Amino acid sequence: MKPENPCKRIVLAGNEGCRILFCEECNVAELEVGALSLRLDMQAFGSLAELLQEGAARMAIYNAVRERNDAMMNGVGNVH
Repeated sequence: MKPENPCKRIVLAGNEGCRILFCEECNVAELEVGALSLRLDMQAFGSLAELLQEGAARMAIYNAVRERNDAMMNGVGNVH
């Protein structure tokens, strides 16, 4: 019977309810969000990180455009 080596995880980042851990033995990143835990190999983790960055950038653009449009529409309402 082969003895099990428990993972030795290091915390890479974390805040309230979320954190990212890394196990050097397994070469796996683990994303914890509340009770959900997602283990990813390094390639999948890198792809997810890029996807999240792209999504955050597009959300910032969307919000800026929406705020500008709202401001324009509020200004149009004051025209007689």
